[in-house]
Amino acid sequence: NIDTNSRLCMSSSVAAYKRAFGADAVPGCYEDYQQADLLVLIGSNTAWCHPIIFQRIRDAKIANPNIKVVVIDPRRTATCDIADLHLPIKIGTDTSLFNGLLHYLSRHDALDKTYIQSSTEDFEQTLKAAEAYAELETIAEQCELDSEDIEQFYQWFAENKKVMSLYSQGVNQSSSGTDKANSIINCHLATGTIGQA
Repeated sequence: NIDTNSRLCMSSSVAAYKRAFGADAVPGCYEDYQQADLLVLIGSNTAWCHPIIFQRIRDAKIANPNIKVVVIDPRRTATCDIADLHLPIKIGTDTSLFNGLLHYLSRHDALDKTYIQSSTEDFEQTLKAAEAYAELETIAEQCELDSEDIEQFYQWFAENKKVMSLYSQGVNQSSSGTDKANSIINCHLATGTIGQA
């Protein structure tokens, strides 16, 4: 069985996965929620729109209070009730936030260079493009976020090996949805955590 994004509302994800992996195949499963150290929810009021997933995340956090949950959403929704950090990002600036994360990961020696060498293409070009997002203060200004909150998110992402990002229509339903999705995927490719047990 293969989980795919076959509906029109997920077409940005289809294009992003095909660009990143060569196929529209979702690289995660429900069991990953219980195993993750950090869960990042982007552009999704999961509590209302994906209640089964939300219940699994909430149950995992109750069972293991060390799991961190970051919600990246302009709105403060019911999903934020379980968040350790809410980033009320300015609409349309997700790519800036995640390109900044990619640069942060590189600067803080959090890249999996062996994985990058064996499993990616054109990574140096991608990293070069991320250099435009080197300054936390600039990202904070673009995203209308507190720079300390951004740094906390970046630090958690860099420190944890079991990170799961979940994005929904806040990313997909955008004129640049494919690029937003790829900026998220790039951070996972950079740390070599896709498809790992």
